[in-house]
Amino acid sequence: MNNYISVNVVFQSLILIKSIQKNICYNSSEVKYLKLPYGVNINIALAFAKQCKWIYDNGNTITFTNTGKSIVGIFNEKEIGKKLWKIILSEYISVCQPVWAKRIPYGRKEAYLIMDQEVQRCFEDADLINNQDDDVIKWWDMLAEKERIKNSFSLDELGRKGERLTMDFEEKRTGIRPDWCSLETNFSGYDIQSRRSKENPEHILIEVKSSSKTIEKASAIISRHEWNIANMSNNIERYFFYIWSISNSVNQFAIINVDEMKNHIPQDKDRGHWESVQIPFIAFENKFSVDT
Repeated sequence: MNNYISVNVVFQSLILIKSIQKNICYNSSEVKYLKLPYGVNINIALAFAKQCKWIYDNGNTITFTNTGKSIVGIFNEKEIGKKLWKIILSEYISVCQPVWAKRIPYGRKEAYLIMDQEVQRCFEDADLINNQDDDVIKWWDMLAEKERIKNSFSLDELGRKGERLTMDFEEKRTGIRPDWCSLETNFSGYDIQSRRSKENPEHILIEVKSSSKTIEKASAIISRHEWNIANMSNNIERYFFYIWSISNSVNQFAIINVDEMKNHIPQDKDRGHWESVQIPFIAFENKFSVDT
C-alpha cells in the first residue's frame, strides 16, 4: 500500500472522509460501521487517507489535518474536479515522495514515462499532461522548483558528509584537525586546508567531491573556479581532490592530484569557454581505497 495511488483509491478515500465529516464520526472504532456506497473498501480508503496525511488516527480518535479539511471541503461527492486533483497530487508528491517525482524537474513527460499506468491515469484525469494552460504550467513549475530544492538539499547533505569524512581522515593522517574552510565561504576554491604530514606543516588544499553512487556510476563536477585555483602555479603541488563514494556498507575514496585531474579537463577553444566539467569516478578506478 505504501506510496500507491490510483483514481479508484483516491475516490474511495474522498468518499470515506466526506462521510466521516457528515456523520461526525471521529471515533476510530466506529468508522468501520459507516454506511458507504458499494465498492468502497474502508481499510484501503482509510490507509490511503492516513498515508497522505489527510487525517491522523491515534487508535481512538480521527483528526483532520488542514489538508484534509481543505480537500473534504472541495469534494462534491460526485467527481474529482481539476482543482481538487491538483491539491491531491501536489500533496501526495510532497508527503509520499514517489520515485518518479525526481524526474519532474526534467519535464512532465519525463516523469509521466516512468509512472505506472494507475498513476498516469490520475494525471490524465486531472488534465495535467497535455494541457498547456498557464495555471497548469505554473503548477508543474512549482513542483519542479520544490524537487530541485529537495534534491539540492540532499546533495548538500551528501557533500557535507564527504567533507566530514575528509576532516576525520586528515586528522588521523596528520594528528591535527584541519580547517573546514567551506563552512565559512564557498568562494575559496577548496573545502579544507590541511597539512603535508605530522612533521611537515606546509598547507595543502583539498576539494571534496562526494556521491552516493558506486564508483562505476558516480561522477564529479569540477567548476572553472575550482580548477583555476588548483592550477595556480603556487597551488599545483599542494592541491588535491578527495573523491568519495559513500554508501551504507562501505565508504571508498581516492586522492587525485592536479596532474592526474588535468588529463580530464577541457580546453577553451576559439570563443568557447567552459564553466564546469563532469568527470566519472571510474577514470580513477585504480586510485580508490576503502575508508577504515
